[in-house]
Order: sequence, then C-alpha cells, then structure tokens
Amino acid sequence: MSASPSALRQKIDEIHFLADNFGIPLRRAAALIADPQELDKLSSLALLEERERDPLADVPVPDPQKHPEHLEKDISDLEKPVRHDDSAPT
Repeated sequence: MSASPSALRQKIDEIHFLADNFGIPLRRAAALIADPQELDKLSSLALLEERERDPLADVPVPDPQKHPEHLEKDISDLEKPVRHDDSAPT
C-alpha cells in the first residue's frame, strides 16, 4: 500500500527535522520514521533533497552594490603581522 503524497512529504520533513536538529544520519532517521516497506524509498528521497539543499539559503548576504557600508574600508589594523621563514631562529 502506497502512502499519499502529503503523508510522504510529512515523513520526509520529519526525517530532515531529526537529521538537522539532532544530528541523526538520514538513513537512521528514516528507519525511525518509516515503515520497513517504505524505508528505502523515503531514505533515498530524503538523501536526494539533502544533496540539492543550499545550506546558506536562509542566511542573509549583503550585496556590496546595495549596501556599501558592509565593505571594510581599511582593515590593516585587524591583520596579524606575518613572520617569514628567514627571520625564524635556526
């Protein structure tokens, strides 16, 4: 018996929830959520979605053209001095 698309979607979302929030591998999370008959299908669908997911999709990134105040004008005071090999004691 096949699950409806909405039930399938909900199970895949639950698998991603376990993987993202608790660090459970996708295959193990699918084993916790899925029936044995649909384990392979759900874990492969969740894995495909994970590969296509952009981890920085929700992170705002400033656009230098729109927000020039985000650009560092002079950061030389934040840089560490560089030690060269020839100045190191032998």
